[in-house]
Parts: sequence; C-alpha cells; structure tokens
Amino acid sequence: MIATSWTDSVRKLIDAYEEIAEALDNLAFFHNLIRSRDHLKLVLEDYFSDILRFHRCVLGVFSRPEWKRFFEWAWGSFRREVKPILKSLKRKQALLSDDKLQSHAILKEVQDSDQYTKDQFSNLHTSLADIRSTLASERLQSKILQAHEMKTYLESRLDVSKSQTDLQLESRDPVDENSGIWIFSNPIFKCWEGEKSAENRVLFLNGSPGSGKSTLAKTIIRHQKKKEASAAPRRSFLAYFFFKHNATDRRTARSMLQHVIMQLVNADETIMRLAHERLSTKEVTELADLKELASDCFTARPNATLVLDGLDEAMGNEQEISIKWCLDKLLPAAATCGCHLKILICGQRDGRLDCILSSYPQIRLDLVDAHQKDIEQFTKDQAANIGARFRLARQEEENLISKVSNASQGMFLYARVVLDNLAAMDSKRDYKDELENDTFPKDLDQAYDRIAQRILQNNRSSRYTSVKRILGWIVCAARPLRWREIQSRFCIDADKQICDIENARLDSCKAICSSFVDVTECDLFPNIESEQVVSMVHETATKYLVLNGTVNLLQEHIDMALFCCRYLSSHSFTMSRSQNITDEICSGYFSFLDYAAAHYALHIEKVEASTDSALTLEAVKQAAADLAKANCRQTSGQIEESDETTQDGNLAIQDNVLVVRSLIGLQRKNPETAIFDATEGPIRHKCHRIQCSKFATGYSNEAALNEHLAVHDRPFRCPHSDCFASTIGYASQKRLESHNETFHHTTTGAKATFPTGSKTGEWNLYEACKAGALDEVKRFHREGADLNGTDAKIITPLCAAAEAGHGPVCKYLVDNGIDPFRYKSDQRSSRNPITGVINGSHLEILELFLHSGNGLSNSELAENIARAIHADRSAALNMFLTIRQPIKHADVIKLVPGEIISQTVRKLARRDSHSIDATLIHVWFQYVKPEFYNEKGVFIAHSDCAEYKIWGDIIFRQLDFFHRALRKGCYSLATFLMDIGNDEYLQIKIGYEETPLQCCIRGLCGGDCSSCMSMVRRLLQYNSGKFANITNVNGRLPAHTAMSRAASQAVLRAVLDSTEDINHKCNAGQSPLHEPISGDSLRVLLENKAVDLFSRNSKGQTAFSALYDESYAVNVDVLEYLFEADPRLAWTPDESKEGLTPLHHAMKLLEGRNFFFHRERIPTAVKFLLTCSEARRVLMAYEARSTDADRKKVRDFARKEMLQEALDIMDSLRFNPI
Repeated sequence: MIATSWTDSVRKLIDAYEEIAEALDNLAFFHNLIRSRDHLKLVLEDYFSDILRFHRCVLGVFSRPEWKRFFEWAWGSFRREVKPILKSLKRKQALLSDDKLQSHAILKEVQDSDQYTKDQFSNLHTSLADIRSTLASERLQSKILQAHEMKTYLESRLDVSKSQTDLQLESRDPVDENSGIWIFSNPIFKCWEGEKSAENRVLFLNGSPGSGKSTLAKTIIRHQKKKEASAAPRRSFLAYFFFKHNATDRRTARSMLQHVIMQLVNADETIMRLAHERLSTKEVTELADLKELASDCFTARPNATLVLDGLDEAMGNEQEISIKWCLDKLLPAAATCGCHLKILICGQRDGRLDCILSSYPQIRLDLVDAHQKDIEQFTKDQAANIGARFRLARQEEENLISKVSNASQGMFLYARVVLDNLAAMDSKRDYKDELENDTFPKDLDQAYDRIAQRILQNNRSSRYTSVKRILGWIVCAARPLRWREIQSRFCIDADKQICDIENARLDSCKAICSSFVDVTECDLFPNIESEQVVSMVHETATKYLVLNGTVNLLQEHIDMALFCCRYLSSHSFTMSRSQNITDEICSGYFSFLDYAAAHYALHIEKVEASTDSALTLEAVKQAAADLAKANCRQTSGQIEESDETTQDGNLAIQDNVLVVRSLIGLQRKNPETAIFDATEGPIRHKCHRIQCSKFATGYSNEAALNEHLAVHDRPFRCPHSDCFASTIGYASQKRLESHNETFHHTTTGAKATFPTGSKTGEWNLYEACKAGALDEVKRFHREGADLNGTDAKIITPLCAAAEAGHGPVCKYLVDNGIDPFRYKSDQRSSRNPITGVINGSHLEILELFLHSGNGLSNSELAENIARAIHADRSAALNMFLTIRQPIKHADVIKLVPGEIISQTVRKLARRDSHSIDATLIHVWFQYVKPEFYNEKGVFIAHSDCAEYKIWGDIIFRQLDFFHRALRKGCYSLATFLMDIGNDEYLQIKIGYEETPLQCCIRGLCGGDCSSCMSMVRRLLQYNSGKFANITNVNGRLPAHTAMSRAASQAVLRAVLDSTEDINHKCNAGQSPLHEPISGDSLRVLLENKAVDLFSRNSKGQTAFSALYDESYAVNVDVLEYLFEADPRLAWTPDESKEGLTPLHHAMKLLEGRNFFFHRERIPTAVKFLLTCSEARRVLMAYEARSTDADRKKVRDFARKEMLQEALDIMDSLRFNPI
C-alpha cells in the first residue's frame, strides 16, 4: 500500500489506531481476572509490547527532518512493519474471545477457576509465543526479500556493486593501526566534528602527494562508523568516496554520486524506497537527477557526514563539479531541512582545490608534528624487519630510522618506497651501498630512480622487457588489469591470431615490478593469483615513469589501440558464430577479450587527441576502419565515422562477445580445461553489456547475474511495493503505464455502472468476472462460489476475466489460488485464460500469470510458446521466452515443434488458415540458440558446427519434425526447418520413407489454398527442383502422389512441370499416368506432350486397362480423357500371357463388385466400352481372347442395359451367336 500524499497517510495512520482500539476492546472485560492470573499478566505485557513497537514505527517516520517530504516513501516501510503488529493484536483478541474463558471471567468473583480455564490459560500463553515467533519470522523474511530485490535493482541501475569503496576501506594499510589517531585530538578536527556552526561544516585535509591522506581518511571513516553504531539508530548518515586516477569509473562526479547514493540506500529503508521509485521511472539518469536524489537522501536524517578523498585525482573539471555540488547545493539543502551536515575533503594543494576551499578550515599534514611521528613509527616497524634480514646492529637501525624519517618530508609514500627498496636488496653490501649519501634518495623521485635502476638497468634483457611492457600496459590501461590479463598480452599475437601460453611470465607481478606496483586480492576469488588486480603504487609513480621516458604514454596507447583493433577484427572473433573456434578457446586466445571489447575506443581517442606521430596515427585510423568493417552491419563501401556507426559496431562486438562466452562455457564442461585457470580464470557469470561494470567482473553465481540482467532488460518498475511488477519491471515506460492502467487505475469520478446480468437474467460469479466487478467477485467468493467452476459454456471465471482484460479481477483470482496454466479443459472448448490474454493482447495480465505460482513446467512453456506463435503475437512470445535465460530452454527446444504441429492440426480442424510465415519460429529459435544467428537475425550456423549437428540430429532424425510438419499441414514450421536444415537433414527418409514433397502433398488441404501452393513451391525450389525427382521406398515420385491425391490443379501442374521424367515408373511399374484420381488431374498431366499413353505397369497393363483392373471406383471421367487422348487404349490388350483387354477387366469388376456405393459406377464404366466409337474394336479384341460363356455374359449385359447398337455390332461380328 502506497499513500498518494502525506495527508492520506495520516488518515491511514488514524485508521491503524482505530484497529488497535478494536483489538483492545475486550481487555476491560478481563480487568479483575488479569490482576489475579500470572498467565494473563503475560498477555497484557504482550499487548503493551505490540503497542510500543507500533509507536516506535511511528516515531521512525515522524522524527525525520522534513518528514512530510519523505512520508510517501516512509509509509511503505511503516505499513509493512505495522501490519504484523496489528495482526498479532487481533489474534490475541480472538484467543481471549473464547466463550468459556469469558464465562470464567464472570464467575471469577464467585468460584475458583476450573481445570478447563487453567488449560486455556496455558494454551493461550503457548499460542501467543507461537504467534510472536511466526509473525517475527514472516516479517523478517518479507523485509529481507524485498530489500534484497530493491537493492539489487539499484546496484544495477547505479552501476555500483559491493562497492570498491567498501573494499578500499576494508583493505589493510601498510602502516600501524594506531597511525592517525592524533587527528581526533586536533582542535580544528574537533571543531568540525563536534560543533554545529555553519562555518565549521567543511574541513579541508591536505598534504603533499603520498603524505598518507587516504590512509588518514580511512581512519576518520572508521572512527565515524563506530560513533554512528553507538548512537541512537536512524539519526545519522555516513557516506564516503575515494577518487582514483587509474580507474575510469572512479574519476567523475557521476560515479561519486552513484556510490554515495548506494551507501545511503544500504543504510535506510526509506531512502531505498525513495531511490527505487525515482530511478525505476526513468530511462536515463542524468547528472542533475543524481545530484537531486543524493541531496534528498543526505538530508533525510538529522545528522550526516560526507568524506571525499583524492579529489585531485578526478579527471578534467570533475573536481570542480563535485565540490560545487557539495558547497552550493548540498550544504544549503541540508541547512533548509534542519540537517547537520559535515563534509571532509581530502586532497593535494594543487592550485585548484586550495583556491576553492581557501575560506574553510584546513589541516596541513606537512605542518603537523604528530603526523611526522606516525611516519617515524612506521619507519621503526619496517626498520626492525630490515634489521632482522641483514642482522643490523641497534645503532645501524637507529641510523636508518633517522635517515628515512628526516628525508620523508611528511610523506608516508617516500618512507614506504625507500624501505621496500632497501628490504629487496640481495645482500648486506648492496644494502649499505644504498645508504651511501651519494646514492640515498633525497626525495620521492630519487627513490623511484633507485627502484628503476634495480629492476630495469641492473637486470637481464628478458626481465627488462617484461618490466617495461607490464608498466606500460598498467599506466595506459583504462582500468586496473588482472594478472591473467597482463599474462595474456604476453601470449596473444593478434596478427597471427594465436595464443602461446609458453610466453606467460613465471614470476609474480610484484616480483617483476617490485615497489612500482600494488597487488590486491580479488573480492570474488581471493587468494587466486590469476585474479589479483595490479595497479601502480601511487599516481606519483605513474608521473615519474612517464616524465623520465621509461613509459612512452602515447606509444603505449598506440600499441594498445592497434592490438585491440586487430584482436577484435580477427576471424576467430568475428566469425565465431559460423566457424569452429574450439582450438582458439582452448589456447586462451580470448583471455583479453573483456578489456579489449570494453576499452578499445578509449585508446583510439587518446591517440586521435594527440598531435604527434602522424604516421602512426594513420595506422591506428586504418586499424579502426578495419575493425568497423569487420564488425559493423555495413559490410561494404566507405564507412563514415558517426555515433550511429560506433554504436552499431559496439553492438556487433557485444553480440560476438556473447557468442564467444557461450562457447567458452560449453568448453569448460570438458574435463581437460586446466588451461582456463591461467587464461580465463574461475567461472564468472558476466553481464553481456559492454558499458556495464559487471561486463568484466561478473557475479559468482548465475542467479545474481539474472537479477542484474533483469534490471538492464526491464528497468521500469511499478512503485507499488506489493505488486508483482515492482520486482519484474518492464522494458519501457509505455509498458509500465499500461500496467498501471490495468492494475492500479482509480475509478474516482467515473460514472457508476451496475451489473446487468447474463442474457438469462442470472447474475453470478462468471458474469461478475466478465464484467470486471471486483467487489461482486469478492462477495460471491465469500458466499462460497467455486472460483474454479465453469459455466454452461465450459468457461472458468478466470478465463472470462482474462478474455475481457480485467486485471484486478484476474489478480484476485490468482491470489486466491487459481493457477492460470493448470485449468479445467474440455474438448468442447479450446478457450482458457492463456489463449484469452494472448488473443486479446492483454499483455499486462499475461505478465501477471507468468509471475504467479511456481512457474511453468517445460511442457507448459512449450505449449504456450506455440500458442503465441500461432496467434502471431510477437510480444506475448517474447514474454514466454524471457522468463528463462536461453540456456535454460534446452529441454524445451525438443517440445516446441511438436506443440506447433499439434496446435496446427487443431486449427485446421476448425478450418482456420495455416500460414507459411516462419518469422516467429525464427524469433524463438534465435532466442534459445543465439549463436546460430548473426546480428541481422539471419541463420548462419555451419553444418560442421558441433552444436548444430547435435540439434540437427534431434530435430530432423530423432523427432522427424520436418516430415511430420509437412504431413500435418504445419507449413510455418516446415518453412523454418527448410531455412535451418542442410541437404543431409532435408533429404532424410524416415518412417515409411516418403520424401518431403510427398509428405506435403499428402497433407494438402482441399481446394486452392495459397499456403499449400506456397509450401509446394518452396519445396520445388529446393536445389533446382530436386525434391520433385526423389523417389520414395516404393520408387514413386511426388508426381505419382500428386496424381493420386486431391491436389489442386495449380499444385499438380507445378509438381509435374518440375518432374524430369514424366514417364518414370515406380517399383510396381506404374507411371504417373496410372495414378489419376480425377479427370481434371489427368487433363493437367496430358498437357505434357511427352506422356507415354501406352506406358505399361508390371502386369503389362496400360493406364486405361489398369483402371478397370485395380479399382472398384472406376472414374469414367478419367476413362473419357484417356480415350480422347488415344481411342486405341480402349481395346489394347495387356502385354501379358493372358493378353486381357479392358473389357475383360471390366466384366470381372461387374461380376465381383462388393461395394454398394460402386454399383452404379461399374456398370457405367462397362457401358462406356460398349458404347464408345471404338466399340467394334473393343468387341473384336475381347472375342479373340474369350470363351462362349464370357461372350454370353457380355451379350446379356448389353441386352439388360438395352445397348442396341452394341448388340447390333455383336450380331454383325457373329459375337456369341444365339
């Protein structure tokens, strides 16, 4: 429940007080009894405990600064907290309402309590304990689940994971844990921390580079956290952010605001709801939106503290943007709202920060003696370790401490670098040489000089090369690299498109680069060397290496740009959908893909921004152009640079990355994948969006990734926290608005309508659901109506509501246990809730159905995917597909084609059209097997692809969907299968081994059907008409089948025109001429002048003679067409031993007819022979091969049928003279 305004919330608060009053109503009745019964005293205590909890919730809302402003979001938390309290009070009231217990209260003044009452008291106490436990558990679980869902959503929207801020705070510093505690007694700091005057709200903590400002900031943050934990709850906020020069996502005001907001969200449920509602209704979050949201969040509590460190490391003018927001927006907003806000800013005096913050109190570390003492203490600790290593005398240790401390000039970093370098000496002599006055570093740059000399100049050439390359990659990288990514750069040759794992370095990065680098453990996979993150020890080290020429920054960007472009242009990457890349995967070739795909453009931009090296710049431009050609949808001609082209190329790269990752995932199932540990690292479930921070880091489990992807795919969430759409969300603002209209539309001010009842005048549950009368539905339910019953039309209430598009009624029925996917079915009706919402395009209700209950089984999902395809509802299909990730559809793939066929049969039975359009089937298959399609949606899987062979065998061999689809008239599926099938699969003969074209002909519907004709044409076009000339197991061509079936003339003509040998004989010796089922069919066949009219079957019979011999259903029309084509056929004898003529066969039929319905047709066929123009030749041929008895039968038939002309011919031939 969400209040529309704070005044509405106050009314609801008053309603809650009324509910409490009702729950306390019967306590007065037990006044005397409570005083004498300990059990009832406990009940009273429980009552007061609930009431105190209730008021604690009330105070949590009203004690905030500007509480009216936050009421809307606080109300959701308040109502959820209060609801179980009210429920607890009402259940206690019900327990005290027992009749016998109340009777006992009345009799208490007169007699002692009986055993029943004692038992009731005991049961009451036990029941109350159970109630408290159950309600507390339910409340906690609900709260945890909803908070988890909202925070997961916000982390993804803000692109902030467990923040690296927290990880930095938790990381161990190489200094003493007591270092920096002097700050808490510093007068300036104490004024900032304790006083509430406006002039002391900002403190600037500054110092030279490497002085330890970040370490001190962490100390302050930990101190503030402890104070916050010991203070009253919900009274203060603490947020912090560490800017980092070497991480693109930590150098901007935007990233600072995102991290700060997320910290405040994690600290306060009301802020969580506020941020959730603000962000869930925006497609794009602008910087101004983040500033406003952060200000609102900070000022929601009486006290707040913001710590910003490393502002001097922010890029460009981001430093100024961040500080101006703090000073010009956040501080005034806090003052207006009555929030005491403190801001601590840590950074260098770089000429910009100190100018902006000159009017605010500051602490300069280089002028604080206590800070210098911390450096001395750190030096003592490290000197003790060095002394132990080189067995130094006490005086030698003292000299070391003095020398380092005096030269440090307030810089912790100097002391650390010098001491690390001394500790790395190989001998005591080397150590002493380093302490000589002419070699001992006097400042930080000279300290770096000593390290550079040791690891570069005094090393062998191979180590020198390793150091130079590693430092160059780290300095120019857009983000800190993992050790395995650095290793991969040594191993991958993008030009040759190979990866040689033997080029991997054997030593650790720290061993190679010494004090120039820091190595931190990965948060997902700690203690795994390949996942360690490598970065420069400090930005001063980066500047030193660039300024002294050790690292040529421009050249490093050039080299990285060229490598990434060529790497992403390689055939192994761009052709991963259509060629086998197993060898490349196993070699580790794709181990640098995460970085290259996400950051190649940055290195190109760095090169293009430079005015140097024009020749090399052209090489980078050419490599970038080659990359665009290899990955963009524009594959020819000049590719012009534009935002659209760049976006197009990024999408193509993103799609290819997804394919490669899928194939890598399959390869991991191979037991021999030890190489992945070194090249790919442990399994990470990564986001596929290049711009997302989870693109490279990913998650430790698939469930977390799915939650994250849902935020990308469905960012718009319903603001009603108790609504299913607050969790699942929508892909567009329009869909969210449609959902709100369906489920949360208020009817205030609308004209009232009254139920009219059914045509019979009866007003019942079914009619109420159909009309959308929710209150009436609830009334019928209370009165005992069956929510899952059916009306006279075999329609359930849910089906009626779904077809009419009444969302609230559907939700009520679903909430009360009606499963939309497990409905009562009856052969008399195909209507059900799912077909109702699909056919009616009620997508919001379908969304409700999909996210209710326990989810769909594989068979249910397949059935409904087929429904959406048949209904041609792409949006509904997409909803069914996206409830599972593609990999989870593997078991469903086998079921969907069968369902499409089955539903086609039912549709044809209802005389609906059957489409040949396979578009939605391709949409389905592309979703479940994206690696088989290119970015344009074209099927591109090659026959030699292992995955294609697996699914091809299942679809075409095992389940024979191609022939089944053609036989059942399911042409959309047949078209799809022709699109994806290779020659081997399309020409498979299974079952009774009919060819595809023959199966299709057998499945043709009656009449001139355009879909049937289109399917036949598609089959005839295959391989230049090959299907028309493939025989089945009986040697029959499709032409035979077409002549023997009731095919339309258009179909028949198309088949015959594609038949190369029109006189081809099957195993029984019959040509298509022997097969006509009608005169029209024969007429079409005879259009072909190559037809052999005297073709004979294996019995030596012509088509004319065979008609009389092999069928009781002799078609006279066929006889007439054959006779017209060549009259000689009427008397031509068989080429057999008996030499029988057509009249012989006709008389046999006349004598042996057994079918009542042929009794008219057979005599007609005999009469045709005796009355045709060739009757004399017919009788002459018959006479030559017959007995007197045979001839007598012919004469008797002619006499019976009064065929006088035939009798006259017989007389003239002396045919069976009388």
